[in-house]
Amino acid sequence: MNSKQAKPSIVFAHGLWADGSCFSKLIPTLQAEGHEVVAAQNSLDTLKGDALAVVALCPKICSPSSRTNGRTT
Repeated sequence: MNSKQAKPSIVFAHGLWADGSCFSKLIPTLQAEGHEVVAAQNSLDTLKGDALAVVALCPKICSPSSRTNGRTT
């Protein structure tokens, strides 16, 4: 990827026992590298609702999207 190409955007989706703040140490590092990064705040009411919350973020991201599953234990 050359310097004129936009870096991919990253959307983090947290697991059941966490919230979007679990990515707070990763996000500034990725942003400093030129990525646009957001962490979804899921309500955890239903799987469908959580998936829709993540999908709703994607149009708000300007550059090509790269989705990463956040896995917490």
